Amino acid sequence: MSKIIHFPLISDQFSHQFGIKSLTPEQKILERTGEFKNQLALKKALLSQDPQYYSCSTPESVLAENEVSVMLTGKPDKLIETSKKIQEDLVLLSGEASPGHPIIAGTVCFPNGWTISEKIGQGIDKVHGPVPGYAEVMSEAVNRMLKRLRTGRTFWRCNWAVKPSSRLDQSPKSMPLITEEEAELTSNNVSDRCFFRIEKQTLTRLPQTQNILFTILTDQVSVAELEKWQQSNLLGVLRSCPKSTLKYKGISSFCTLLCDDLEKRIK
Repeated sequence: MSKIIHFPLISDQFSHQFGIKSLTPEQKILERTGEFKNQLALKKALLSQDPQYYSCSTPESVLAENEVSVMLTGKPDKLIETSKKIQEDLVLLSGEASPGHPIIAGTVCFPNGWTISEKIGQGIDKVHGPVPGYAEVMSEAVNRMLKRLRTGRTFWRCNWAVKPSSRLDQSPKSMPLITEEEAELTSNNVSDRCFFRIEKQTLTRLPQTQNILFTILTDQVSVAELEKWQQSNLLGVLRSCPKSTLKYKGISSFCTLLCDDLEKRIK
């Protein structure tokens, strides 16, 4: 039975909290899950098939891309090449606060419903514009944190989702296949075919260029493989989650089916 590398639902009630914390000296920016080799092979295949869809750069990112590669792999290289050597997806934000820390480069093979090609050049608030509650609850704190981020410290958080498919690439081009898989969900298979998915996200200011590195490590297990206390917390969060958030996360259509099965599993 697989175990999720991080489980961010610490209670059974939904919360809009950003949940960011500082990495301890023992923790590293990069991690590996048991799917390291499989994810690396898939990343290389996707980047070979359609590099412009999964990776973007700008003239402003050249020096920062080399700086990131030296920091993570020991050798200077383009972001797309660095990404092929590690499990994490990589995004570079401008270190400038006045334009809103726009994305200046990124290689993202395992997104949740978006593409780096559509987000390149956008500031952090515009990137998160579709997220329910972001502007009212999180925008000010996120921008303040990015502005105050100093070199030598890395902050991290976990994002979570429930997906009706084990596909790591959940970008728009994958949605027709994912929709077909969702249509096959039943009361007998919903927890086996739905996957609890997390993104371990880190933020680090680069010492030389002063731009900001954003890393995304994706891990997932079927809901059926979660421990009973995790299933219990997930059930409570789904039941207390605002409808707008369930819709944004793509859970609305199978939420009742999944909650009914979770209730049976935790008894």
